Amino acid sequence: MTAPTETTPAGAPPFAPAKIYELSTAFWHSKMLVSASELGVFARLAESPATAARLASELGLTSPALPEFLDALVAMGMLERDSDGYRNSPEADYYLVPGRRYFMGTYLGFVDRFMRPTWEGLAEVMRTGKPQIPHPPQGDAPQGEGGEFFEQTYADPQLQRMFIEAQDALSSELAWELSRRIDWSGRTDVVDLGGARGNVAGILLEAHPHLTGTVFDMPPLRPLFDEHMEQLGVADRARYQGGDWFADPLPEGQTLLCGHALHNWNTEQRRTVIGKAFEAVRPGGAFMVYDLMFDDRRGRLNPLLLSLAMTLSVGGSGYSAAECVEWMKDAGFGGVETIALQDYDGHTVVIGHKPE
Repeated sequence: MTAPTETTPAGAPPFAPAKIYELSTAFWHSKMLVSASELGVFARLAESPATAARLASELGLTSPALPEFLDALVAMGMLERDSDGYRNSPEADYYLVPGRRYFMGTYLGFVDRFMRPTWEGLAEVMRTGKPQIPHPPQGDAPQGEGGEFFEQTYADPQLQRMFIEAQDALSSELAWELSRRIDWSGRTDVVDLGGARGNVAGILLEAHPHLTGTVFDMPPLRPLFDEHMEQLGVADRARYQGGDWFADPLPEGQTLLCGHALHNWNTEQRRTVIGKAFEAVRPGGAFMVYDLMFDDRRGRLNPLLLSLAMTLSVGGSGYSAAECVEWMKDAGFGGVETIALQDYDGHTVVIGHKPE
C-alpha cells in the first residue's frame, strides 16, 4: 500500500473548487423548496407524518425519484425522517404551511416566478445599465422603471396580492424586532410611509396597544389594508391614506417610519423624501428608516445582493447607513443614531429626531 504524500503533485489543483460548485448549483436548493411547497408536501405533513409511498398516493406524485426528493429536503433541514415516515421540521411547519399567519409560500412563488427570471438578465444589465421589469407589462403598457413597476404590479389584483403577501413575509420578523428594540412608550402614533397593506404598522399597533397608526401608500392597496387590519385586530386604531410620495404631502405624525423603500430610488429622490418627512414629523418627533444597508466595509452579502436586485428590477440601488445619516442631518434632523437589526442579514435602522 502506498503511503499518502504531504506534497501536492505537479499539475494537481492546490485546492478543490468546492465553493464554486456550491454557488453554481445554489438554485437547486431554491427550486427544491419552491417545488415542495407547490406540490403540497408541507401542507400534507402538517396533518400527520407520512411515508414516501403514502405521500405519492395522496399527492399524486408518480416519480420514482420521490424518495431522493424527500431525503434531500431532510438534508436541507426542511423535513425530518423517523420510523413513522417524514414530518415537517419546526421551521417548515411554522412558515411553509398554508393558512398560518407567517406563511412564506407566497414569497417562494414570487421569487420563483418573478425574481429568478429577472436575475437571468444580470449580465445584460451590467452591460447596459437598464433594469429588467420582473413581470410582463399589463396590456399594451410599456415596460417601466421605479414607480411604474408598482403601478403595473398593483394594476393586476392577483399579482398585487402575491407581491404584497411576499413583502409581508419579509417584514413580519423585522416588525416584531422594531417593536422590541425601539422604545415606543413615549410615542403616541406612527406613520408608515410605503407601508403597503400595513403589516409593519399593524404589528407595532398589536405590540403596543396605546399606539395609533397611519399607512401611506398607493390608493389601490386600500382594500388589502382594510382586510389585513381586521385580521390583526387593530382596525379601530389604523387608517390608510393613499397618495404619491413625490406629488402629495406626507401625513403628519409624531413618528414617521420608512422601510424597504429608499432603495427603489436615486440619491436625489431619497433626499426629497427625507426632506418631506422632516416637514411631516411634528416637533420633538422622529423619522426612522430601516433597510438592508451597506456596512462601512461593504462586506455583508445580503445588502449587496439586494442592491443588485433593485438595479435589476426598478433601477434603484442600495446605500450605506453612513449615507442615510448624512441625508437625515442635511434635512434638519438631529441626534441621528443607528441600530443594527437582524445581524444575520444586515438590517439597520437610522433614527433622526426633529428639534422641539
